[in-house]
Amino acid sequence: MRESLRFGAMAAVAVMVLTMAPASTSAGDGDAAWTFMVYLDADNNLEPWGVLNLEWLEMVGSDENVNFVVLMDLYTGPADLLYVGYGGSTQVGADYGYPKEVNMADPAVLEEFIEICCDDYPAENYALVLWDHGGGWRGLCWDDSYFEETGIDDCITMVELRDAVEGAYEDTGEVMDVVGFDLCLMAMPEVAYQVRGYADYLVFSEETVPGQGYPYDAVAKALVDAPEMDGRALSEAIVVEYAAFYEELNVKDVTISAFDMAYMDELTAAVDCLGAELLDGLRTYMNSIQRDAILAQEYYYPYNIDLKGFADNLFGDAVIEDEGIKDAAVLVSQAVDDGIFACINGDHNYKSNGIAIYLPTTNEGMHHIKDTYIDVPFATETSWYDFAEAFSNFFGRTWGLDDSVKVA
Repeated sequence: MRESLRFGAMAAVAVMVLTMAPASTSAGDGDAAWTFMVYLDADNNLEPWGVLNLEWLEMVGSDENVNFVVLMDLYTGPADLLYVGYGGSTQVGADYGYPKEVNMADPAVLEEFIEICCDDYPAENYALVLWDHGGGWRGLCWDDSYFEETGIDDCITMVELRDAVEGAYEDTGEVMDVVGFDLCLMAMPEVAYQVRGYADYLVFSEETVPGQGYPYDAVAKALVDAPEMDGRALSEAIVVEYAAFYEELNVKDVTISAFDMAYMDELTAAVDCLGAELLDGLRTYMNSIQRDAILAQEYYYPYNIDLKGFADNLFGDAVIEDEGIKDAAVLVSQAVDDGIFACINGDHNYKSNGIAIYLPTTNEGMHHIKDTYIDVPFATETSWYDFAEAFSNFFGRTWGLDDSVKVA
């Protein structure tokens, strides 16, 4: 999801400025430092914000060092491939049949977009931003026009996300320096795992993302002003500009973090170890595990909880005497600390540490594990699915905290 109406709906959709003039002479000549691509799926109720974000990019525009390329699909019209210049965008997709109606929930469309950007706008570094509603491990990029035409509520699943980035890499040989998820709830190992090997750094949010999304004018200016920056620096810039933008708007419940994918294997192994230890100790420590999960920071869905916060609660739990659980919790906490190198939170999310995980915890309506979680590779290729499934179906579990326990 994405909070499309947090600051009220726009009265009308602005008209994009499009030209058929040639793109910048630097576009595609291989001399650029960066190609910054945005997969902008606004074929839904986010359309006004998508138009606004394009306008923000156009306030800076491409130059000889940076290419801004957008695949933009609106609810009111077909998708178009755009090269973003200062004050307007150029249609550059004629060779690929654009403008045309596409299903932005089709991973083949995403794969082709990445390939076009790398082939036609080569650069030393690449950033990919995925833009739309997001549901964490449940998927991203829904397309309302496709739904209305077919009745199929389609999205890019975790398996399909992997297919898209893997296919693009096989065609281009290019690893994305930065992948930004301008979508809700995507800061999860279940998501990061799907782009391992094909991205160096990720920028994402544990919490919902307001309708405005990234402040693209500020991010674009930072990149154009310092095109020599590397992927880590761009990731940090996105985090800082995002946090500053929403602080100025006095939004209290935002989170934004950046993760170094060099630590993905460490994080995966640590969660695998923790899941196995918790499964072994479930009968003994069921109520303690549930309490420690409930006391961790939660997000839009109560079953999305801060991973490090949960691990730290387990380690500090005086009732749990199992050294295997304690040691595994330390490994998880350390892996998060190692991988998350930038994290800024609003006042309502002050206990956030940059990455959440799925664990149904709180009440009769939310505790049952989702059927589709078994299709999430991170869950099934580690012990986490087995633990989460056993935990959510444990016969003796309680449904809340004891009266003596106070939630911070």
